[in-house]
Amino acid sequence: MSRNVLAPPTQRLSHNRNYRVNVVHDDFGGSKWNSKNQNPSKGYEEPDLYAEDDYEDDSAECNIEQLPDGSYKLALPVAKSFYGGLIGFKGTTKRRIETETKTDIHVPRQNDISNDLLIKSNDRSNVCAALRKIRLLIDSLRKRMKPTHFLAVPLNSGQVQERFVELRQSILDAQLPGIDTELFISERCIHITLGVYVLLDDAERKKAVNELETCRQWLSGLSTPFNLKIKGLEIMNDDPSSIRVLYACVESPELQQFADKCLKHFQTTGLCATDNNQRDSIKLHMTVMNCRYRKDNTNAFDGREILKRFGDFDFGTAQCNEIHLCVLKSSQEVEDFYKITGSLAF
Repeated sequence: MSRNVLAPPTQRLSHNRNYRVNVVHDDFGGSKWNSKNQNPSKGYEEPDLYAEDDYEDDSAECNIEQLPDGSYKLALPVAKSFYGGLIGFKGTTKRRIETETKTDIHVPRQNDISNDLLIKSNDRSNVCAALRKIRLLIDSLRKRMKPTHFLAVPLNSGQVQERFVELRQSILDAQLPGIDTELFISERCIHITLGVYVLLDDAERKKAVNELETCRQWLSGLSTPFNLKIKGLEIMNDDPSSIRVLYACVESPELQQFADKCLKHFQTTGLCATDNNQRDSIKLHMTVMNCRYRKDNTNAFDGREILKRFGDFDFGTAQCNEIHLCVLKSSQEVEDFYKITGSLAF
């Protein structure tokens, strides 16, 4: 047996206490930890989780200004929805960041015209450290927030819309237990979702539209407009007797390729909702029925008979030549589809 196990290195502390020094394997960052443990006289040093070499350069660092007195200042645009989380209970979070980074941070009041959070310090590196901590905190806060926007391929016209109306009527005519018209998406709103985001102010919405335009580069080499084939019904869960979402399958290899590249790009922007950050690929589908559409959306529905009778239903084909950034739950605000924040046409 290894001597490191039988006689591990130890360190004697006060009150005659003797502690084993854990040696961490290099594959798990051991070189960083072990180098510290090899010199016990320096005492314990917490690893810097916000070290500059652990993060890619933040573009906001280019906006750091040096003031006439030699100090540094950064004006960082932050949506007002994050102010409470940045300040913390009785200001504890803000004070902690200020203490750890040796900075002064000013958070605007809710009624201030400017949304710029100000970070000041005598050392530029302290401003950068505070910026990284604030970015991480905002990312954490955004993950707890409900999505506000989604990226959509509209299918609310032509053959697909007509066939959807036919299917809905056929299912309703069957008078199946627990099935009613409230479960169906409106024919005005049929779409494929390519992404879900949390956009909290005009600046974030403008940034999302610009990022969508950036995705145009991945259309190169693909045949546009994209050809879509919509056929067959599937469910999101494994129990057809208790369905929450029933959807139509979408086949389009080139749209799939483009959607996955858009997903990876938006994951780097900090704008994605939690669901999108946890995905490796977009599941192309067209929602047909969803229990959330009911006023009382707590109950799932039994779709066994629907799948048995209409499981191979063919919605036909469509073409995709535009993608919209839409406001969630905004279909009642406009006559057709959803309220559109921005688009990518091709």
